[in-house]
Amino acid sequence: MSVELNELNFHYIKSYIAQGKLPTFTKLLAARDLVETDAGEVYPELEPWIQWPTIYTGKTYAEHQLFRLGDIAYKDQPQIWDYLETRGVSVGAISPMNASNRCERPAFFLPDPWTHTKIVAEPRAKKLFELLGKMVNDNASVNPSILEFAKQILPLALPYLSSRSIAGYFKILPMALKYKWAKAAFLDRLLADLFVALWQKHKPGFASLFLNAGAHIQHHHTYDSAVYGGDKANPAWYSKAAETDADPLLFIYEVYDGLISELMALKDAHVFISTGLSQVPNERDHYQYRIADFNGFFAKVGLIGATIRPRMSRDFLLEFPNTAAARAALPVLNKVRVGGQPLFSIEERDETLFCQVAYFGKPEGLEQVSIDGIEGNMKDEFVMVSIENAIHQSTGYHIDTLAPKGGSQRIVLTDVFDRLCAAALAQGVTASQAA
Repeated sequence: MSVELNELNFHYIKSYIAQGKLPTFTKLLAARDLVETDAGEVYPELEPWIQWPTIYTGKTYAEHQLFRLGDIAYKDQPQIWDYLETRGVSVGAISPMNASNRCERPAFFLPDPWTHTKIVAEPRAKKLFELLGKMVNDNASVNPSILEFAKQILPLALPYLSSRSIAGYFKILPMALKYKWAKAAFLDRLLADLFVALWQKHKPGFASLFLNAGAHIQHHHTYDSAVYGGDKANPAWYSKAAETDADPLLFIYEVYDGLISELMALKDAHVFISTGLSQVPNERDHYQYRIADFNGFFAKVGLIGATIRPRMSRDFLLEFPNTAAARAALPVLNKVRVGGQPLFSIEERDETLFCQVAYFGKPEGLEQVSIDGIEGNMKDEFVMVSIENAIHQSTGYHIDTLAPKGGSQRIVLTDVFDRLCAAALAQGVTASQAA
């Protein structure tokens, strides 16, 4: 199985290990090679929705040309699941980033919340996953309480929980009650429980699990961590972690430490861990915003005829009936300005427009947004997603939890595809021989 800990910083994990923390990672790195991967990309091609397709296809960005989250739905690119399936390996996936279900008969395939593709799962799992996806997309504008979260999720999730995972939720709960950022760990814990239940039921020859809370918390709260050595600090109105001595990075790494222990303990599980990328501290002030209510906002702007598809963070896609309608929307969007500059960056793609909120200044700047020359306070129309504490770097990490030490110390990212395929195909041969 491929466990995808998006952008996780193993250079920080090593620092915590030196402090006597993270027992599972401590044992793992003592026994196995921590292989560095090199994506070989620079900005703007250095993004997780580009590098995960690199792992899934075994191709560089120049070859697969998947540039935006959700692009895979519009491009015919073979991926690891359909590649293995055509070679007789049963497959499954939970929340792979920028991946499309092109399989004939997957054991289960539950895509990320932003990519529109076929969901394959038993009815309860499908309903649970759809609810989780809605909550992820609504998270920027709606902040449900833990009680409300549990009320919606628990009836569906209960059959997938174990005594050990329930103990894990109770470890997360105190932090999630105090800090909004800690709630992301609940989602990863749920995805892991769902993955384990479906994996044990179907026993696919290859299955992948994508977890994103680590990347999210690193992006938002690296400055609050004990292992951050720079001089930047989050303002108190943004983060209470520094005031209370909470360490967001240690918190999510401890959650993952427990999850990896559980996955490695599964019978017949050959676990691979990959990060795609990792992060380094951001040394400049960089605020990111998301539209709180897309339909309400664009009604005020005067945009009509568009289907709005929110993506991660500040991104969203506008779909139109045809190319002419998309082109007609450009001047409507460009008339929205802040500080004399367009509020949105726009990428034209035939009948779609891929848009991003392009304002990165402090929140008070949004008090002077103009629409067609008429200025007004639109601060409440946006939710600040983050003060970007960390940015992407090309180095990632890869661990084969069964391979002996002494292998390669650095590989190109495309090689991860080959390693995963080789292990899945070898396991399929072994299973057929045993039968």
